[in-house]
Amino acid sequence: MDEMQLIERESMFPTWVLYALLVAVGILALVKLWRPVIFQYITATFVKPPSTIPYSRENLSFFGRASWMLLLNYFVVAGISISMVSTYYGFQQDLLIFVPTFYFLFQAISLFMAGGVSGELKKLNEHFLLLNFTYHTLGLLLIPLLLIWLLNVNYSIYFIYTLAILFSFFWLLRVVRGIFFALRNNILWYYIILYLCTLEIWPLVAFYVLLIADFKR
Repeated sequence: MDEMQLIERESMFPTWVLYALLVAVGILALVKLWRPVIFQYITATFVKPPSTIPYSRENLSFFGRASWMLLLNYFVVAGISISMVSTYYGFQQDLLIFVPTFYFLFQAISLFMAGGVSGELKKLNEHFLLLNFTYHTLGLLLIPLLLIWLLNVNYSIYFIYTLAILFSFFWLLRVVRGIFFALRNNILWYYIILYLCTLEIWPLVAFYVLLIADFKR
């Protein structure tokens, strides 16, 4: 009778990825213990203005501690996502894992500057809450997706497509809802178009072009 032998399973990704995901899970566990209601209301923010949700002022605000814990979770898992994608394509650039953090800070600072230049800073409160909510939710969805990817590396290309669709969907959702909130607050059209062209579309195009250029090299 032939003996069965266990074969060690090789992983495409370094072991630190799993430990980083466990850190992200730990962050969510702390948020759950500290602010248990935060996950009860988060789905309501998809259909209601963030400022009307009971938990929004404290847990979605830019300076809220729970908000920054959820943002930290997003920075971790989004950085892992970029690392896994670059590993799959054989393109190793460690600094790329900080792109989600820098992009979020760029968007937050851009919103603040746009509000200051236009004199409409108070009317942009909804947009700051929406920005945080978008990345809070993305961070929550990425954890199970990346865990499943680690267990099914043979289907990596499908997970990469899923990541692209997920990021695109939330970017589009935030932009469309942001335009709606801006119009509701009587912000002029040319401010909206100027913001979209210079601070939303142009950075993504520039990042895409630079990334493709690096891949070609």
